[in-house]
Amino acid sequence: MASGSTSSGGARRGLISCLHSLNCRDEDAPLPHDDDLRQATHQLIVGFYDEAFRRLRLPCKAVPDIYGLLSTRGLCLGLLDPVSDIILNTIALLDLKTKPPKDDYDVDAAPPAAKRRRRPGFDPWHEVATRCCHSLMAFLVAYFGCINEAQAFRYLYRANANLNLAVMLVQHDLFHGEPEALDPESYRTRAALKWVSTSAGDDSSATLARVMAIRLKHADLDLVKKKLFSATPLTAEDDRAIHRVLHVMMTPMCVGNITHTDDGLVVHVRQNLDHGDDAIWSKTKPLVYSTADARITSTAFRWDGTAISSLHSGLHAKLLHCLRIANGQKHILKTSCGGDACDYLRSLKMYLHGMIHNLYVQAFKLLPAPSGSLMRSILMAGHCYGPYDPLSNIILNSIWHDTCGSVISASDRMMLNEYNDVMDPLSLLRLVVRSLEGLANLVLFADPQSSIACVLEKLCSLKCAILVDMLSSATKSSEKNPFHEAAMAARHPLPLQLGEFHQMLLLEPDGRRELLSHITKAQTSGGVVCFDDIRICISAICDKFKESRSQTSGTVQAPAPELCAEALRMVSSQRSEYEEERSWLRSKIEQLLKDYTDQHFWGPKYELDFIFGVEQIEHGWHRRTDTCHHVNFMAISDENVSRTLFYAELWSWPSRKPRTEFCCPLPSANVGRCYYDMIRARKIVYPDDGKYFRDDITHEGTGNVDGVLQMDLVHFSSELDVELARNLNMPPTSDPEYESKSSDQEYSEYESMYQD
Repeated sequence: MASGSTSSGGARRGLISCLHSLNCRDEDAPLPHDDDLRQATHQLIVGFYDEAFRRLRLPCKAVPDIYGLLSTRGLCLGLLDPVSDIILNTIALLDLKTKPPKDDYDVDAAPPAAKRRRRPGFDPWHEVATRCCHSLMAFLVAYFGCINEAQAFRYLYRANANLNLAVMLVQHDLFHGEPEALDPESYRTRAALKWVSTSAGDDSSATLARVMAIRLKHADLDLVKKKLFSATPLTAEDDRAIHRVLHVMMTPMCVGNITHTDDGLVVHVRQNLDHGDDAIWSKTKPLVYSTADARITSTAFRWDGTAISSLHSGLHAKLLHCLRIANGQKHILKTSCGGDACDYLRSLKMYLHGMIHNLYVQAFKLLPAPSGSLMRSILMAGHCYGPYDPLSNIILNSIWHDTCGSVISASDRMMLNEYNDVMDPLSLLRLVVRSLEGLANLVLFADPQSSIACVLEKLCSLKCAILVDMLSSATKSSEKNPFHEAAMAARHPLPLQLGEFHQMLLLEPDGRRELLSHITKAQTSGGVVCFDDIRICISAICDKFKESRSQTSGTVQAPAPELCAEALRMVSSQRSEYEEERSWLRSKIEQLLKDYTDQHFWGPKYELDFIFGVEQIEHGWHRRTDTCHHVNFMAISDENVSRTLFYAELWSWPSRKPRTEFCCPLPSANVGRCYYDMIRARKIVYPDDGKYFRDDITHEGTGNVDGVLQMDLVHFSSELDVELARNLNMPPTSDPEYESKSSDQEYSEYESMYQD
């Protein structure tokens, strides 16, 4: 089995993913009859439509449209059980205003599904079940980002096509805290629901997302519960009652336009009068939308109450039941199914990469505006392992490297001063990947008998926090410095010196506490760390141990060889391109930020601080190609609060076609939405919007971080970059076998692995 840890239900993690993988099952294990999980899930959904058909009783004379809606647009997609989702989605789409229902329906007018068409082999639910099957799978892939289509079907099948339960099963395997049902009001859930229903060919995707997000007052909630889960089939009057409740609660109570005038703010409220006189409302909940006018905003007020998704009960018991069943089948798995062939381990690694990316975003919020030399230290040496929590390790490792680890000459420091914007997202990706390698090495040092699965699971459960206590017993039985070993595994530029610095911190508890206090103070106050205070404290600790440190290793590096003419041209050319792109991007972002501030005149005034990731997506063909730039950047405000993470979308194009450009702040909930695979990756943070569920994946993944990157050349130091200088001076080599396959071909082959 790939995993060694167990859950509260007694089942090992990753069982559901591994049980249905040929790479993880024992060679002698019999193939299960349900090996084609796409088809098996499809059959489950067909059964749900038959049950929904019986419960609705299809009053065709009373409600003529209901069969057509059920068989084409009543998707089995939502946050309740599958049958209830089908019924609610079908009723929500009825047009009862123009065709009022009658109670005199004829039971014979609604024959069972098997009798409705007499053609042999005809399945009335085949088309809608196929679309639902794809939509459920696409939701899991889009929502989590780190599982593939095959895994999604494994979780769906085990969850009996119950979307909420499938989500909880994935959360369980990813150590995503206590598994919990989807939040119907979160942007991420609503965006995923809307996107997958649209991709399924449904033109009412917005209705589906609103149905699952509505809140009901107590009486309406009881009514829907009574009708929906009754053993008695629904009547036309039942359909009408549920339809009325759904549409009243999906329609805003009123809409207010707020205008910014010379006399102040003016609010115009328009009440929605379509609800009738008998409606009883509870407190309001505002949702804000910006209009095209920079001086006007619209606010829709919706009614509060209990979420309709609360009708879905017993999920935790169902989760434990699924895990117990899977645990009873674990004997068919290999003793160890590690490596790249195991989908479960691949998902754990991608999930950890996203977690570590989130740590770097938080570190960028706490650090002062980095100079070019500090940004160089962050990208080269700001790894997240060490004697503190991961976030503190990033900050201290970066400042240590900039202060004591590798001293840049005054001339180089002056030259690099403005190079603090990071356009190449692979530079941050490399930092994330190598940090994970260092963390994994520390876990193995503490427990050398651990499998790679146990290592990744432990890191997930600890949220990448390696406690020093875990290393104490292993350190006593070994002469090796665990931090030095971790730095070696992570390919740190100064592994021995970093290991010694971490050892100094362990031997100097007062200094260690003082350093940590500076970071804690910044976190609690919402500001940034005092860079100079931390630098002074680090220098004092290093000076105290200077003699012993110099006796063991020293910090003097061999000078880099002089660059040849071709290498000098390469560095100069890359810096020129960087400066040109940086100037263009900053001017565009500054204008977008100004537009955003004008539109949100009631909020803080933002200014661009620094850029730390740009993805370029090309649209079109050949000479008519337009390039869209997706950018993450930090902004500071006039309200003296911590930095704010922003996303910007802007275009550079040779054609005349106008494009929409904008920027928006990203809430902290978005930050962990980066995930990395070998060939493709999501390297920056996007808004929770369905349109990015495909565009956020680009063809450069973790397999592309070991070469020379843009920021390596931009930050080149004539004193320190010995290995880089040697590589640049070497004549280029050609590999015909490698060159015969373009990156586009490689990407196409990778994509085909995940297509039907």
